[in-house]
Amino acid sequence: MPSISPSPNRSGLAKKANRYRFLSTLLSLLDRYLSLPLPKSPRLEIAIPSKVSKTPGSIELLIYTGSTPLCPRHNNPPLPARPVLLNFHGGGFSIGHAQDDARWASTVLKSYPDAVVVSVNYRLAPEHPFPVALEDSVDAILWLWQHADLYNLDKKRFAVSGFSAGGNLALAVPIRLHEELQKERWAGLGKIELAGLIAFYPSVDWTRTRAERDATNPVAAKKSMISPAMYKFFDESYLLVAGLPRRRGTGRVDMSHPYLSPGLATESLLLTAYPEAVAIYTCGWDQLLVEGNAFRERLEGFMGQEKMGRVGGFVVEDVPHGFDKKPSFWKGNKARERMYGDAVRQLEGMWKVD
Repeated sequence: MPSISPSPNRSGLAKKANRYRFLSTLLSLLDRYLSLPLPKSPRLEIAIPSKVSKTPGSIELLIYTGSTPLCPRHNNPPLPARPVLLNFHGGGFSIGHAQDDARWASTVLKSYPDAVVVSVNYRLAPEHPFPVALEDSVDAILWLWQHADLYNLDKKRFAVSGFSAGGNLALAVPIRLHEELQKERWAGLGKIELAGLIAFYPSVDWTRTRAERDATNPVAAKKSMISPAMYKFFDESYLLVAGLPRRRGTGRVDMSHPYLSPGLATESLLLTAYPEAVAIYTCGWDQLLVEGNAFRERLEGFMGQEKMGRVGGFVVEDVPHGFDKKPSFWKGNKARERMYGDAVRQLEGMWKVD
């Protein structure tokens, strides 16, 4: 189990968060404004109210589009409904911003200019520990689904993606969404079926400590761009004991719960909640390599059963966790281009019109 405290100093964590967020923002700016080719900027920002979470607030959605902006549909002859990709950024659930993945959004739109990429600025820990980020991500899907007809979005082509912590969210969101839709309040919404899921170097098993994760891939600790102190900060910020799921009958913290550890979810739950197509990309120099690969292989074992039709992704060798977010300036990043390029091809199958 990761290092968590029943009563961590939240004020101290918040001060650390501000320092880490400043550095994270600086790196993101260098990537977005000084690394070629320059990625797109969001065309629209929308703030939506949180409804799933018990913690009231608002969630910012950054909308990326090609030449056709996202506008309410009028009485004019409608254009073909547009595919949607909801993306969740990384940062240990505690730092980072929805704009960090502008380069991924730009890559998607280069191949699918009619698509709408929505990057979700979920609320961060330590101010908002688990499960707020997960609930905000579910809220984003529900809001877009409710407004799909207004904005001419194709309900048959909703896909999700995420990086690192956002990869964990992308893998946990379908499970949390499935259970949320069982509630009577959503009875009139109809069934939401995602077309696909793409996770980049996600965490999938929170039952392992950071040391245990490093032990599964010894090169990770030597090559990582993330220090042990930062990992500790991430865990203490997000995993506030009071809000963590409990094991039935014992009341003990359950780190194997699928909201935290989607890689440990039961086969029946995964086949019920997951879309037909899933892709998981892992990094060769990452402490999350083994658990990510194991989950991809587990899903491959489900292929041909009920909904699970295609499982893609691969190991990006000789790169650390978060390698694609490092500013490349004029040098480019061939490993990133290869990973993003394959992920875009995965989207082609997910968004294919029957």
